[in-house]
Amino acid sequence: MTGGVPTRSAAHEPLSLWYIRGVMGSMSMSHGGGHSNPVGGMSMSAGHGTTNILPSWLAVIWTIVFIAIIVIHARHLRDTHGQARIWHSGHVLMAFGMAFQFAPASIDHFNIPSGFWQLVFANGAIAIVLWILAQAISGRAINVLWLVMAVDLAAMAYMWSPSGFQAPITWILVAYFAAQSLLWLTDRMRDVDHRTLFGGGFSITPGGAVAISAAEPLVCFRDLRASMFAMTLGMAYMFAAMQLMM
Repeated sequence: MTGGVPTRSAAHEPLSLWYIRGVMGSMSMSHGGGHSNPVGGMSMSAGHGTTNILPSWLAVIWTIVFIAIIVIHARHLRDTHGQARIWHSGHVLMAFGMAFQFAPASIDHFNIPSGFWQLVFANGAIAIVLWILAQAISGRAINVLWLVMAVDLAAMAYMWSPSGFQAPITWILVAYFAAQSLLWLTDRMRDVDHRTLFGGGFSITPGGAVAISAAEPLVCFRDLRASMFAMTLGMAYMFAAMQLMM
């Protein structure tokens, strides 16, 4: 650390530590041009009161886990259609983002700008919110899991944000993803899949017939417990690791 600013001292350090910039006010960009900034394999000297819970070996393991999740959920895209396919594609996108977030610089040679990830996830979250509002205005049933996906994508945009973390928000997200991981592990998210956010229920058509409107289910028939547990737990762990290094 030079002049209070963290610098790269080994090949296993992350591409750059953008999340510290919001707290310290300045930082050294190891690759120049504002490239991607995962914290995987952190080997910088921790400042007073900071804790590093993400050593290089653990960052590599998490990277491999998320690569496996990408492969698993790519199969889910093949098995689904309609809204379910789009919903599962969100998990593939999140897994890509987390793999790059965990990957140490020694194994990440793509140098994707952090702003790219922030823009992708923020736009994804906004698109889902706008779609939910459109569906609600038209009176169509909306699966609660779409709201969960919007929150998840917004959290990913926050994770990649170079403006720095706010501790209360970060710890709320740690608790949120930890709770979500337990719901996936116990397969309770399938119960959530049957709940509607807006719309749904019974209605009477002009001809006097009873019409039933239900939200389209999103969870595919495959067992998602292990992959979704790992994904959400990994997200909770990353938020905790980044916050503890503040």
